[in-house]
Amino acid sequence: MGTEDRLQAAARLISAQSWLALATVDERGVPSLSYVPFAPAGGAFGVVVSGLAAHTANLLARRPASVLLVDDDPAQRDAYARARFSAAVTASPHPPGSAEAEAVWSALVARQSGTVRVLRGLSDFRAVSLVPGEGRLVLGFASAHDVGAAEIVRLLRPAGR
Repeated sequence: MGTEDRLQAAARLISAQSWLALATVDERGVPSLSYVPFAPAGGAFGVVVSGLAAHTANLLARRPASVLLVDDDPAQRDAYARARFSAAVTASPHPPGSAEAEAVWSALVARQSGTVRVLRGLSDFRAVSLVPGEGRLVLGFASAHDVGAAEIVRLLRPAGR
């Protein structure tokens, strides 16, 4: 599979999914896994996280984290053959009211709609950009491909930027 085909497959997967699995580790190295709605924002996975969630403290402390997106196409009955994309990420928390925070909130409102507006009114939610590092795209059996950080950032930016 050529680079452009690989990148198009990754772009389709990112655009088709509205949530990701977020893995973080705490100060003792204990892993935590969570379900988090996201939106591409400024070359990163834009999320908002609650101060009540275990992963939030881990992200704010900038501990290691990774994301996983899985194709949920019901026509693909073989769980081993589902397309999936994972990447290491670095958390970049944004101060409330900053331009970066506003960009994440706006991207989430556009992609996720009403619930995000409710969350925005809750004081414990913060906008965070999950800046991608190296990634891995698996498109089924014998089809695994590395994806560079710069390529992932490009996929998470609006066209023409």
